[in-house]
Amino acid sequence: MMSRRPYVRPMKRTWFMDHPYYRNYMVREASCVFDALYAVNLFWGILQLGKSEEAWSSWLSFQANPLMILFTVVTLGMTLYHAVTYFDMTPRVLPQFIRKKVADNVVNKLMYAGLAGISAVILAAAVMV
Repeated sequence: MMSRRPYVRPMKRTWFMDHPYYRNYMVREASCVFDALYAVNLFWGILQLGKSEEAWSSWLSFQANPLMILFTVVTLGMTLYHAVTYFDMTPRVLPQFIRKKVADNVVNKLMYAGLAGISAVILAAAVMV
C-alpha cells in the first residue's frame, strides 16, 4: 500500500554549487545555450544573405559590433570547455570490453586528433573559398 504523502527529499536551488564535479557539469551543460544562440545568429545570417546584398551587409556590420565579438569569443570558449570535458569523460563511459582493450589516454588522443583533423579540413575549405 502506498503512502498518501510520500517523502520528498528537500532540494536547494543551488544544489550543484556544493560540489566541484556538479558545478563543472552545470557549466558544461549551460554551454549549449551559447551554442544554440550562436546557431540562431548564423541562421539569421543565412536568411539575410538570401534577402539582399544590403541585408547581408547590415548583418555583417552587426557582427563587427564589440558585443557580438565578445559573444563569439565567449561562445568559442564555452564550446572548447565542453569539448575538453567531454573528451576527458568519454573513456569512463565506454563499454567494459572496449576499456579493457584500449587505454584511456589513447581514446583521448584519438578524439583530440579527430578534432584537429576536422578543424583543419574546415579551415582549408574556408581558405579555398
